[in-house]
Amino acid sequence: MNENQISVIIVDDEEDARDILERQLIRVGNITISGKAANVDEALEMIIGLNPDIVFLDIQMPEKDGFELIKDLKKFNIKTTVIFVTAHNEFAINAVKVAAFDYLLKPVVFDELKEAIFRFMCEKKQEQDARKIDILLDTLSRQGKVCFNTRTGYIYILPEEIVFCQADVNYTEINFSTDRKEIVTVNIGRVEELLDKSKFFRISRSHLINLDYLVKADRKTKTCELFKEGEKFTIPAPPKQIRLLESLIHSGNITG
Repeated sequence: MNENQISVIIVDDEEDARDILERQLIRVGNITISGKAANVDEALEMIIGLNPDIVFLDIQMPEKDGFELIKDLKKFNIKTTVIFVTAHNEFAINAVKVAAFDYLLKPVVFDELKEAIFRFMCEKKQEQDARKIDILLDTLSRQGKVCFNTRTGYIYILPEEIVFCQADVNYTEINFSTDRKEIVTVNIGRVEELLDKSKFFRISRSHLINLDYLVKADRKTKTCELFKEGEKFTIPAPPKQIRLLESLIHSGNITG
């Protein structure tokens, strides 16, 4: 079945009614009849197994009526579009209207059936467009971010928010401020590979610093100082690495 086909299950205790509706749906076009059920229990099993786009559901059936199937769908958290098909029953129709379900009166008029399918397609397109918008906004919000795995999932991080990274055996602690840190499940070497080398420098085996926040490097105290939004961070730094940093800055290979 291609993505434009609409899969349908017909639920009606009358075989003639099922067959008539099937023929009408085939006339509409782009419809796949996934199954036909004569009662609620049979219908529920089909819906769970086939996951149809639309269930055409008769309300008045012996033993269990169509509303019992609605209860089952809710119970099992099954998402599908239901279009009720019913003979004249004022109470049932009013209930369906209040709940904003679509419905068709028996005998089903072909033009009304086409309109119901058209409404479904419009609603489906709106849902697809809404999902596309969500995906677009989500993608834009992640623009420029780097994805890291964590112990429980993953996190997207803007590199410019990072002050420094500190090795934690095979993991890395990413520091954004005194109060905000994230543990990512990759070693500091991998973090270094993922970040811009003109902005981040491996000042020691255990520390990777953001040069945008570097204000001082001191070979005598073997430290460098980073400032961000009034917070000071002192990072141990071997004199050899400080000299290398100085030469890279002077050569213009990195910014500092």
